[in-house]
Amino acid sequence: MKKILILGGGFGGVFCARQLEKINKKVFDVELVSNNNYFIFQPLLPEVASGTISAADAVTPIRQMLPKIKFRKAEIIDINLKKKNVVLAQGFRKRLHNIDYDHLVIALGQESNQSTIPGLEHHSFTMRTLEDAYNIRNHLIGCFELADVTLDKKLKKRLLNIVVVGGGFSGVETIGELKEMSGRLLSYYKNISENELKFHIVEFSDKLLPELSDEISEYTLSVFKKRKINIHLKTALKEVSIYKVFLSNARSIETNTIISTIGSTVSKIIKQSGLPLKNGKIITNEFLQVLHLENVWAIGDSALIPNKLDINDYPYSPPTAQFAVRQAKLLAKNIILKNMKKNLREFRYKSKGSLASLGSKKGVGKIYFFNVKGLLAWIIWRVFYLSFLPSFPTKIRVLLSWILEFFIPRNAVLTHNFQSSPVSYKIFKKGDVVFEEGMVADGFYILKRGEFENIYKKTKTGKAFKKNYKKGSHFGSRVILEGGRRTGTITAKKDSLVLKIEAKSFKLLAENFPILEKYFSDYLPKTFKKLNLNED
Repeated sequence: MKKILILGGGFGGVFCARQLEKINKKVFDVELVSNNNYFIFQPLLPEVASGTISAADAVTPIRQMLPKIKFRKAEIIDINLKKKNVVLAQGFRKRLHNIDYDHLVIALGQESNQSTIPGLEHHSFTMRTLEDAYNIRNHLIGCFELADVTLDKKLKKRLLNIVVVGGGFSGVETIGELKEMSGRLLSYYKNISENELKFHIVEFSDKLLPELSDEISEYTLSVFKKRKINIHLKTALKEVSIYKVFLSNARSIETNTIISTIGSTVSKIIKQSGLPLKNGKIITNEFLQVLHLENVWAIGDSALIPNKLDINDYPYSPPTAQFAVRQAKLLAKNIILKNMKKNLREFRYKSKGSLASLGSKKGVGKIYFFNVKGLLAWIIWRVFYLSFLPSFPTKIRVLLSWILEFFIPRNAVLTHNFQSSPVSYKIFKKGDVVFEEGMVADGFYILKRGEFENIYKKTKTGKAFKKNYKKGSHFGSRVILEGGRRTGTITAKKDSLVLKIEAKSFKLLAENFPILEKYFSDYLPKTFKKLNLNED
């Protein structure tokens, strides 16, 4: 039985697996890999941020959606095209596993890239994940809570200035929803007036929603102006600091809230895999096969897919959910056809249109050749996306949330972030393994009490090297700072207590604190040269 391995749990990956589930007659072993065990319906993220629907309503469990498909929650570490396998890290211990494939489907989408504008990646929220939407909502409610009681006028002004960067679909829907949410919440905050609350949207082009017609853009502009949203067109973001954004028109805005809906790049896994790329996307042919790789396929945001229906068309598929779903269904059929040694079908698809919600029961869009706007567009937007949701339970939950919105006020509860601390104490009993050879780095360890033994098997002499760590010692730094995987296995020789610093936090600290940077630049070469490591 041939193995189809699908990478990615977004629109492309999930709908490809669903199509294979329908048409696969036990010819293929299909497995989908994603770092999340749920499918997120991204068009609903602005409504999650505004509290219209709960975070749980915007997601559907992948196992529930695809009951007949193997699913593996794991982090993708490497794609080996020559060996035809994918290296995955799974579980709390990040153990590595190699999964072979006969057909590989890459649907990993793109990653956020905020590094092109100084300060943006350090001081902005993005709107790509469920965590993003949840964090934005929490942050805004926190700003309202402080603004309602502070006596510092300058601080209050910053707290009530919200800046959204990007005037495309995501930016327009985000600011529209957040503006509506804020208006409803003001009645609970007696010391905040409507005039003090200011929303700004910054767009580089000369109109909002540049993907749509001038008529739609002008309507969107007029709606936002009536709602007192400040619009900055033909304006670029130049720099961002902790309390301020600097614009290309020499203006600046003091703010504590910057939401970026711009900036994307190819995922690191795709970049290092050796796949053919153009403009940061995987090059495919019209059959969705990666160039020169017949059994490797790519769809969605991560792929550059030809789609020229007529001479006036843009030659490639746009990165939208509508196109990703169509690509996914065709890809599944083409894998079946290839296995049957029949001719593959070309991808050809004409967009049915685009819709956007502006909040406050107004929307805009284009359906085939017709522009729609106002209440009608908003209703069509909701009906369309409700029908597009991938499972019946999710449809019911979202529909009920929309109905209840007319009768029940939105929840203004400020919940705490449940992410674990990057620094924590860990207790190991005698014989417990901290990490094993070949594992991905998870943290840096400082020994508070007890004793550990580190065994390196791969030395140039062929003999295992042993090293003991006692109180005051540390281990785990080399792989975090220099890359690669764990080369030894560390086991507790006694009941022990360690202070663990998560890998990302430790790397930031060690590379930016001069004393630590100097210490490790001296320590690592001296220490590991003595070990005669053979990491081939």
